Amino acid sequence: MFFKTSTLLLAIVALAAAAPSSGIAPSASLIHFMMHSQSLRTATTLNMNCFDWYLPILKGHSDKYEENYKVCAEEFNAAKWLIDTSYGIARNGITSKAKETCDALERCSHEDESSDVFECYSKTAPEYSVILNTIGNNSTDLNKQLIAELAVIDFDLDVCQTKAERVYKEDSADSFEELNACLEDENWSQPIPSV
Repeated sequence: MFFKTSTLLLAIVALAAAAPSSGIAPSASLIHFMMHSQSLRTATTLNMNCFDWYLPILKGHSDKYEENYKVCAEEFNAAKWLIDTSYGIARNGITSKAKETCDALERCSHEDESSDVFECYSKTAPEYSVILNTIGNNSTDLNKQLIAELAVIDFDLDVCQTKAERVYKEDSADSFEELNACLEDENWSQPIPSV
């Protein structure tokens, strides 16, 4: 009994090390398999050769998933940078106009007499309020365009990550099924790799 328990514990630790770290749902995890495998709970003996064979396969699925998930994130970040960069000229133009407006109003405060200050503001403010309204309108339009473009790449990221997760789950499910069958077969031996 002690041998079976310690063997099972060792297998759980080894399988946990092969699990992906990118947030796969528990139904596809190795721990879930270990907790719910009828073969592991009822077997009087365990064919450790099964674990020797299938752990690297399961680890390979996990590594491939991590790689695919990373590619999704890298493609998203590159697309986001390109989109943000494409708005640089418009952003710089708006920033320049805003600074010009602030500078014009700031110059009024440098007048010596209060009357001159008020007169400067009364002449300058209406002229630059039109510019500020234009800045506000243009910024609203540009921001809506930017948000729409970002929504497209957010969708693409979601599709990419979903595909990576689906491939991982399907490949892992097949391997778990094979591992389970292996555990139930006391006469199973590792296949000989073909050259």
